[in-house]
Amino acid sequence: MPRALDVDVVLAVAAFGALIADPLLLGKVTGLTPAIVVLSLMAAVPLVARRRYPLAVLAAEVPLLLACLVVAHPNRAAVGISMLLVFTVGLEGGRARSLVVAGVMALLVTVAVALTGKRDGPIDFVAYTSLVLGALLAGETLRARQALQRAVAQEAVRASEAAARHRFDAERLALAHELHDVVGHALVAVNVRAAAAVRRARKGGAADGLSALDEIASVSAEALTELRTTLKALRAGQDGRAPLHPAQDLAGLASLIAGVQEAGLSVELEVTGTPASLPAPVGHAGYRIIQEGLTNVLRHSTARRARVRVEAGDHGVLIEVVDEGEPHARASQAASHGLAGMRERAAALGGSCEAGPVNGIGWRVRAEIPVAGVGGGAA
Repeated sequence: MPRALDVDVVLAVAAFGALIADPLLLGKVTGLTPAIVVLSLMAAVPLVARRRYPLAVLAAEVPLLLACLVVAHPNRAAVGISMLLVFTVGLEGGRARSLVVAGVMALLVTVAVALTGKRDGPIDFVAYTSLVLGALLAGETLRARQALQRAVAQEAVRASEAAARHRFDAERLALAHELHDVVGHALVAVNVRAAAAVRRARKGGAADGLSALDEIASVSAEALTELRTTLKALRAGQDGRAPLHPAQDLAGLASLIAGVQEAGLSVELEVTGTPASLPAPVGHAGYRIIQEGLTNVLRHSTARRARVRVEAGDHGVLIEVVDEGEPHARASQAASHGLAGMRERAAALGGSCEAGPVNGIGWRVRAEIPVAGVGGGAA
């Protein structure tokens, strides 16, 4: 605003000089009179406020310019000032207001030139009117362009905010998946072992019951360790220094399957290739998918045996978890969240995960996760 005000002051001084010099240079007056100086000054001063009050300044200038035209005939200076004023109205105002101003100013300039001009002909009349309308059109065009630039800038800001919200939601979803897998798997294992301990205690097998309680303590401790690892990785990831995934990957399947077998589910593991060479995000997602698949077998199936197949190659990894048991009653709805989580994990890395019945009995989870485009530091 200070710089704009300085420019407007300069324009006001220039307008004052033009209103005085125009009739002298063209020989329309023989000398300056107090009336000419006062009217020229009064017509120039309002230009200082043209940006803040464009319509008010225009309304005040019209009679002052007409008075100047009657007294001194500064036609060209009056047209220049009119062009500046309608340009400002077009720049600062709306489209409807600009059209109204265009019609009024064109009419007033036409009348003023016709009444005060001594040697001005039809060509001058057309030229003056065209200049005023052209200035108005230039102001309107510049206003529309600035409005478009503001809209583009605002859209960029909204897109940036939406991207930030998306990243935040994705991080929250990833954390929810981690906690679901860790806590859900551990609680299922604890539930199965606790039920076994109760059955053995009722049959008088105290030693077996104590063994089951030892297993419960061990599984609980492992779950707490994984939970702490997940939360520590999240905190470190906020500083941008540590990876956002826990250490579990396909190389640690042996300990996972050992824990599941202790819960009473016999698991056959078939591994092809070198899972340890896969990128960390792929290995971690594969581990979680197998963990969730085996957890679903424990919770929702009567199966006592399951088969896990892992095929690791240069282009990706294929994972299958198959059981031959019948689902428990109302098991499909309870398992829907775990299945959705497996699909989301695979889709996040450009892969796919499908689950459904196989061979008329039993259940199969099949996931394919590509390696292409996956870096080693992603979650």
